[in-house]
Amino acid sequence: MEAAAQFFVESPDVVYGPEAIEAQYEYRTTRVSREGGVLKVHPTSTRFTFRTARQVPRLGVMLVGWGGNNGSTLTAAVLANRLRLSWPTRSGRKEANYYGSLTQAGTVSLGLDAEGQEVFVPFSAVLPMVAPNDLVFDGWDISSLNLA
Repeated sequence: MEAAAQFFVESPDVVYGPEAIEAQYEYRTTRVSREGGVLKVHPTSTRFTFRTARQVPRLGVMLVGWGGNNGSTLTAAVLANRLRLSWPTRSGRKEANYYGSLTQAGTVSLGLDAEGQEVFVPFSAVLPMVAPNDLVFDGWDISSLNLA
C-alpha cells in the first residue's frame, strides 16, 4: 500500500489544538521486591503529557570544524538538495536526494486497514519536524582555507 502524507490519531488521549498536539501516555512497568526467598512483582505506571508545537521553528546547526568530513559532507548534501543539483553519469543523469535520510526517505507503519493491509506514512509526517532544506548553517574551522 502506498504511503499517505497526513494522518490524525482519533483517541481521547490525543488533542489537536491550533498551536500544539497534546498526547497523554501511560508508561507501565514493574517494580520487583524480595521478601525472604520470594520475588514480589508490583505493577507501576506513570502518566506523561507530551506537547508538540505544530509550527516548526527555524533550526540552526553550529558546525565546529566545518571543513572536516562531517561538516563539509552535511553542508554539501543539504546545499545539493536545496539547489536541486544534478550531474551526468555513465548510467544516466542523477539528482540530489535524501534517500539515505531516515526522516526524509523512511516510512512508519501505522497499523492495518480494513483489508488487513499494512498502512505506512512518511517518517517526516509522524510529527512536525524541520525539513533539511530549511536548516541554517554556521560554524568555524581552525583551518585558514576558504570554506565557501
